[in-house]
Amino acid sequence: MQETSIIKKITVTILGLLLCIVMLEAGIRIVGFIFLSSQEYRNRISIKQKGTYCIMCLGDSMTAGMWPRPLEEILNERIQGIKFTVIDKAKPAVTSEFIISTLSENLDKYNPDMVIVMTGFNDGKDLLPYGNIPTSKEIPFKIYKLARILWYHIVNKAGEAGVFIASKEKEDISDRRETLMQADDYEGLVDRENEHGKAISMKPNDDRAYVELGWWYRDLGKYDKAKGMFKKAIEINPKNDCAYLGLGWCHWFKEKYDKAEGMFKKAIEINPKNDWAYAGLGERYNDQGEYDKAEEVLQKAIEINPKNDRAYFGLGWCYIRQGEYDKAEEILKKDIETNLIPPDRVYGSLANCYKKWGKYKLAEEYFRKANRLGTEYYNPITCHNYQRLKEIVTRKGIKLVCVQYPMCSVEPLKKMFRNKEGIIFVDNEKIFKKALKQASYDEYFRDMYGGGFGHCTNKGNRLLAENIADVILKEGVF
Repeated sequence: MQETSIIKKITVTILGLLLCIVMLEAGIRIVGFIFLSSQEYRNRISIKQKGTYCIMCLGDSMTAGMWPRPLEEILNERIQGIKFTVIDKAKPAVTSEFIISTLSENLDKYNPDMVIVMTGFNDGKDLLPYGNIPTSKEIPFKIYKLARILWYHIVNKAGEAGVFIASKEKEDISDRRETLMQADDYEGLVDRENEHGKAISMKPNDDRAYVELGWWYRDLGKYDKAKGMFKKAIEINPKNDCAYLGLGWCHWFKEKYDKAEGMFKKAIEINPKNDWAYAGLGERYNDQGEYDKAEEVLQKAIEINPKNDRAYFGLGWCYIRQGEYDKAEEILKKDIETNLIPPDRVYGSLANCYKKWGKYKLAEEYFRKANRLGTEYYNPITCHNYQRLKEIVTRKGIKLVCVQYPMCSVEPLKKMFRNKEGIIFVDNEKIFKKALKQASYDEYFRDMYGGGFGHCTNKGNRLLAENIADVILKEGVF
């Protein structure tokens, strides 16, 4: 009798836990649905108002749900006789490619008078030296995509053969990639998506082809399609750790962090040498404030791959958050030493480290270095998509405003356009640096996602919106 009672208690407890998990998952989904629905509801209400000046905002998580609403309030407060409505079509974690892929649909749906865009941060770090930047018509972008495919295949084949590609060899491959981009003969080249689609049709059981296409969809922000590809790869080969890694990042960008953590752990279980899975897990622990765990897995990622810049960045962030500035300085400088072209966010992180440390001269020096890197190198993906955006928007007679991220120099953004006519540029470097001289970093930013900047607080979003409004009004658009 007593044994039966114990079994009943255990059963009730298990059922209770399962019910809690189901309710938690449902709650998360409902919150996400409510956010997206409310955002779209506000957008629809806005376009129904006749006689308004319609502004559409595009971008990533630095824009989505951030500064567009304060911008609408500010413009309506300052300008009499014109009713402004701001459409927030930004989406967390998207690339500039996603913005271009949905641009025509959004323009047709909302018919805006002005488009404001802030993008590029999620486009990756495949950088090229500034020089004679091509227009999108002069050099077809497919050449760059082919170059990336060739690069990935070279690295993957080398990894399969157990060959480590040294820095010099990487430089040579990078040079060949740039040569490819400057080539005139591009007949027969196809999109990366079509290329992998053909590979899948020829070898439907090739799990690696599904993974490649999954990463492509993920880069475009098409997370449901990406998840489908990764799941198909796992169905074919349950030991494909890269597919679990891809699933992890899809869940991450959909803000399903528990599921992301599970996928990262599964990837590590299958392949204990998957440094990117350790880096993802470290980022998860950082966000949760579990710094001891974060330090352990991020150090493991660096041990496996001394060139994993995401792991260095995460570990530096981990130390800064704990006030261990000497350790942060050491690890971030190590990142600079080991990477051929370290991301500017590493310099920005060092600048913030020195600022919090009270070493203000060094902070200013590294902010300058971060901006200088941006003026010496450019991302061809971002460059191409900004040019395409300008072509599409200006062809429809819509005013274009290009906004630079806080704390970053606007000059690299300007240099991406040969023809700057008709573009309004917004510099958010000076105004934020001035604000941070009088207040702490945490008053204006919620995190250090960008190194020298992060997602803004309400105060930061208000400052950003005010600066955009000031520039627009100064240009005398209305």
